[in-house]
Amino acid sequence: MRDSVQKVALDLSSKIESGEWADGYRLPPERRLAAEHGLARNTLRQALSALEQRGLIVRQVGRGTFVRAESRPALADGLLAKMRNASPVDLIEVRLIIEPQAAALAATRASGEDLATIEAALRQSVLAKGTAEFEHWDAALHLAIFRATKNSLLVDYCEAITSIRNQPRWHRLKQRTVTPASRHLYNRHHSTIVTALRERDAETARKAMIEHLTTVRDHLVGAAS
Repeated sequence: MRDSVQKVALDLSSKIESGEWADGYRLPPERRLAAEHGLARNTLRQALSALEQRGLIVRQVGRGTFVRAESRPALADGLLAKMRNASPVDLIEVRLIIEPQAAALAATRASGEDLATIEAALRQSVLAKGTAEFEHWDAALHLAIFRATKNSLLVDYCEAITSIRNQPRWHRLKQRTVTPASRHLYNRHHSTIVTALRERDAETARKAMIEHLTTVRDHLVGAAS
């Protein structure tokens, strides 16, 4: 049951953090959400309670459940617009600068709960049946690693990257680059990163993230050229 709670909590939180569910958005009824995720309503309620504890949603008796106003940190519109319009090469260069160090930091700071969330996202990415589902769990995995750093600015950065990944232009590019072969390779990279985090091996986590993002860069550059 714990994996089911974590899975649906990640799914729902990603909709909020990406902006798909905006501040004040009324969530679908519990019965519908439970049916969509193939869960018992009691399991769904546990996931909603986890989101409520994180301050992402508010439940109002007799009215429903809503995305809490200002649940996502405000991002500078100008910077976010530039990031959305950035070339794949520019964006991946920034990721290569920031994310390996974030992985190293997560290795030293991740709690047991953080590691469980990261491992759950990895399992779901391996089991994903299509590109869209894989992309969802890939983004969730990276975001969970950033949250394990306990650094709110780094989390803001990753949430900005996640919102960009949801743009149609990037989705089309991913459709061309995420193949069964590349997915297998990315999952292997992710497994190495997660093992390093579990073992508190910051240097291996850093190097594994560099290898992963370098491979992603090569695939994106090849598709965009």
